[in-house]
Amino acid sequence: MKTTTLLAALAIAASSAVGFAADSKRTADYILTSPSDFEGKEVTLDVAFVKPVRWKSPVPELAFFHAMTTDRRDDRPAGRILVVVAADKTTAFARKYGTDPDGRRLDADTLRGILLAAPGKHPRARVWMVDTDGRAAELIKNKKLMIDDEGVEGDEMDDQGPGAGNGPQNPPQPPPGGPNR
Repeated sequence: MKTTTLLAALAIAASSAVGFAADSKRTADYILTSPSDFEGKEVTLDVAFVKPVRWKSPVPELAFFHAMTTDRRDDRPAGRILVVVAADKTTAFARKYGTDPDGRRLDADTLRGILLAAPGKHPRARVWMVDTDGRAAELIKNKKLMIDDEGVEGDEMDDQGPGAGNGPQNPPQPPPGGPNR
């Protein structure tokens, strides 16, 4: 009887720990640790707030934000990730997730989207982003969207917000009439 009670208590404790650990997997830090495992798959993030990027999107129907994620288990910030939204939905997106870190609680809203890797400025560079409605995936597939410098490396949060980078670029196009003219 004592063994059965002990085993039941251990099973309950183990399932509780797994439930709490699952929350920490919904962060940018976790996903970006091994992003290729999630590439092309739907990801779920716990978002504390979002910040619009500092660069202008070259694709008028898309807007870019940085989503600041939170680790609900430890109630602490847990990284940021680039998010692509339809330009006509930016106001609702910003209202839902908030843009002021001081005005939001850390256990905020859930964001879902497909994790994509856009080509970067350098030959092997890849910039990871969450596509909320599938428009960026099509542009990346057709080589019509490239991220020049997303602004992550050495870019700390300040009062201006994250990510100064140059942003997405349209790939160079050959001159009319062919490349030799």
